[in-house]
Amino acid sequence: MAVSGRMSKVSSFIATLCIMIYIVAVGFGVVRVIVDIGERRNLAGREFHYIAERASSSAVLFGFMSREYQETMRDALEASRVLLGAIISSSSGDFAFERFPGSSVAWVGNSPRFQTRIDFPGQPLFLPLRIDGQAHVNIQAIYSIINNAFLVRVLRDTLLAVLVALAVAFITLMAELIQKNRRGYQVPASPAALSETGPGPVSPQAAGESLPPVAKPDAAVTPPPVADEGEDTPQGLFTQRGNIGWQSYTNDRLASELHRCASFEQDLTFLVMEFKCAEAINDSLYHQFADEAVSFFVMRDLIFEMGEKGIAVIIPSVDLDQSMARAEEFRRQIASRLPESFEGRSKLFMGLSSRSGRLIEAERLVMEASTALKKTQEEPVSHIVAFKSDPEKYRNFVKMRL
Repeated sequence: MAVSGRMSKVSSFIATLCIMIYIVAVGFGVVRVIVDIGERRNLAGREFHYIAERASSSAVLFGFMSREYQETMRDALEASRVLLGAIISSSSGDFAFERFPGSSVAWVGNSPRFQTRIDFPGQPLFLPLRIDGQAHVNIQAIYSIINNAFLVRVLRDTLLAVLVALAVAFITLMAELIQKNRRGYQVPASPAALSETGPGPVSPQAAGESLPPVAKPDAAVTPPPVADEGEDTPQGLFTQRGNIGWQSYTNDRLASELHRCASFEQDLTFLVMEFKCAEAINDSLYHQFADEAVSFFVMRDLIFEMGEKGIAVIIPSVDLDQSMARAEEFRRQIASRLPESFEGRSKLFMGLSSRSGRLIEAERLVMEASTALKKTQEEPVSHIVAFKSDPEKYRNFVKMRL
């Protein structure tokens, strides 16, 4: 299985896992809050009945609304975990008690009322009291239905789980992007296609839509050895005329890229192009031509001089149809960006050939692309010709070589 396919499956699994974490974290937080609300309601009911009993029994022991009675009520309310305040109404007046003074009861003249600004107040609790010597004695209490401290903890735990899931998703996404940049965005050829195709008749292909530049492969560029002084051989990696690779390095680098692409089951296209004009192109115009090729095909170390008017390009990880579309786009770019320099000259002609799953030598691929380029002279209507492989002929060709 290709690396990109494995990464896509991992990304899908991680995305599904993160969504499940989001749902579980939010759902678990909601359940915790609902359970806590139910427990606080039950606790408020028990504490209210306890305070009502204290209100009735303390009236017998200390006298209704005596100083000892009021202190007992305040102590009972301060010991409560949920109740915030209580109001006792009787024929002799209204009396209010609070766990925290000024927090839950407001006064309107001599009449106490529960404050409305309490966060999430529960339904006020109400019970009648039986006090000797007093008629129509009632006690009310109020409590907060949500514990703010507990709610903050739930929100913090939920947010932490969501952030962890987001971090995992982000790391997975970055890993996939890095892997794609390292391996390229093209789908590798099928292993079954190896050694099953071969060279056949050339045929022109219609140009397709433009494609983005192919990512640069991992293969390191090894600078060629510097020749001894006095020899008529290239010096350095790039030429002075076009600042691209020397023509004599083309076959060696193509062989290296073919080996790499075969190892990763990827396709590779070799493109040769030149202007069909009688006169030679001067160095200034050729340098412009080479700069446009480097700007479009990106990888300077995979672009080489070819004669006085041509350039050869190695395009890894791209099949023949995609390369045809890119070649046509490059022709349009040359025509639009260098109209003055190349005005009046013949148009740019191109020949292509691809590995197409074959275990092919560099010399053979160069010959196929050059043959396709010559075909453009025979069929001037077509400026781009691709060398299509034939499985049977290629097998016969391999047998003859053995």
